Amino acid sequence: MTTASDPADPMRPESGPPRRNRGRFWTMIACAVVAFLAIGWSIGWVLLSIHLRASIDGWMDYRRAVGDRLTHGDRTLDGFPFAIRFTYVDINWTRVDGPRTLTTATDELLITARPWEPFLLRLSSAGPVTGSWQAPSLTVSMTAVRAEAAVGFTPTQLDHLELDLHQAVAVDRDRRVIARAARLVAQVDPTPGARADDGDVPATLQVALAADALEPIGLLTSHLPFEGPADGRIRAVVRGPLPISLDPASLALWRDAGGVIDVDHLGLNWRPMDLTADGTVTLDGLLRPEGAASAEIRGVSAMIDRAVDRGLLTGDMATLLRLATAAFSRTGSDGGSSSVRAPVTIQDGYLAIGPIKILRVPSLVR
Repeated sequence: MTTASDPADPMRPESGPPRRNRGRFWTMIACAVVAFLAIGWSIGWVLLSIHLRASIDGWMDYRRAVGDRLTHGDRTLDGFPFAIRFTYVDINWTRVDGPRTLTTATDELLITARPWEPFLLRLSSAGPVTGSWQAPSLTVSMTAVRAEAAVGFTPTQLDHLELDLHQAVAVDRDRRVIARAARLVAQVDPTPGARADDGDVPATLQVALAADALEPIGLLTSHLPFEGPADGRIRAVVRGPLPISLDPASLALWRDAGGVIDVDHLGLNWRPMDLTADGTVTLDGLLRPEGAASAEIRGVSAMIDRAVDRGLLTGDMATLLRLATAAFSRTGSDGGSSSVRAPVTIQDGYLAIGPIKILRVPSLVR
């Protein structure tokens, strides 16, 4: 038995206040680390937002310096802590290229970057986006209910660009609907890889386009043997020095320098036809797309029947096509239903599958 006057046993572990002090110490250390990280993150967010704003302002100033008319209303910054988001209102951008004018506008544009992805910008519209292309003999306007874009870049150059339009409608100068689509997606890579460098003319651009529920109303020839909207996909490589403008002289220079577009994959599903193809496209003397491709087509028999019913083929021609279909049909490349190889051509202002003209193809400048 010990009394209050007995000395403390040095081998007896301490309890009480010293243990609580150690807990407070580690709590204070943890709080200090969190506070330090929070301060560092806040400073980094502010610095990145300043850099992003300067980059956007610099790009806008450059476009104005080369003759573009680029205006916007108020600009706000938010998104802390996990995003840097600039909101621009009343964006209007007009680019004049000789007699041709390209215009785009939206009521509100959001430009967003994440602190851990500083070289990737995401753009989105809070409402409809409008655009127009005006030339002496061709005027096309497009409206999309919603638009999104992604721009990736390195410290020295643009790396990739993606544009996504929802519920897009295109009209001509008389406000007649030319085409509409539920969704249009375009992907552009200005730095083609080694695989795209095969060929005599160097590759300068890789492009991928996709369209869902596409209805090219104003470009179609009459009574086509198809039903409903179409879904299309294309992946291509552009070869030759890119034209600095879309004027006739620049496009002709690109063509004459060996400029071509190698279509690696073209897919079109338009009931009852299912088509896949690859080929090459360039420009003719009137600067209209011109080219040829080899296509694998399913649903040919149903397409021939509908073409006869709608007056696109005579009975004799249909009989010959049916015989050819029976003779040359084979199991599809994916092991599915039978298919037929057929030529796809763009010539004299028309796109045709075999003998059937599908679309009018206008000049790029007239």
